[in-house]
Amino acid sequence: MHWYAETPARRTRQVVGDLLALAWVLLWLLIARWTFDLVRLLAAPADPLRASGTTVQRRMSEVAGQVGEVPLVGDRLTGPFTGAADAGGSLISAGDALDSAVTRVAWLLSVFVAAVPILVVAGAYVLLRYAWARRASELGRLRQGTHALELLALRALVHQSPRRLARVAQDPLAGWRTGDADTVRALADLELGRLGLRAGPQRGG
Repeated sequence: MHWYAETPARRTRQVVGDLLALAWVLLWLLIARWTFDLVRLLAAPADPLRASGTTVQRRMSEVAGQVGEVPLVGDRLTGPFTGAADAGGSLISAGDALDSAVTRVAWLLSVFVAAVPILVVAGAYVLLRYAWARRASELGRLRQGTHALELLALRALVHQSPRRLARVAQDPLAGWRTGDADTVRALADLELGRLGLRAGPQRGG
């Protein structure tokens, strides 16, 4: 399949277009990364919550263990400290939940920010390039076949503008009908040049 034109001018424009499309994708990926980092700042309180919860849980568990060693009344005194340790665990869970929720929102938002412009612009560009590659490949095969010049000349009569056809001959349709070699060759070259392809091989007769 022809992914790039054979004529230098058209090929240069395609290469530049490909590079611009790639730059567009990279730009929005960077913007998405920046958006992710920005939203992740909302999870900043999660670390202090987890740290505080861990500290409270550890200290209250230690105190509960020490109080539990008191003879006779130790088991009754550990209740409040065990409850405080559970409260520390709740702080840890709250920090984890906050971090998880913010991370999920950050991913969704960053994917949305990047996907929309990439799919709209780069996706449309890829489709156009693929459509061109298919047409160029078809013409590339056509110019190698039997009666290639005549078929290409006919395509030129159908697809080219009247202004361009007038540059070929005063009456290009009549020239094609009568099989005028110069007119047919010029029309075929015009159609190939429309997609950035070089003229087909010369044929005698």
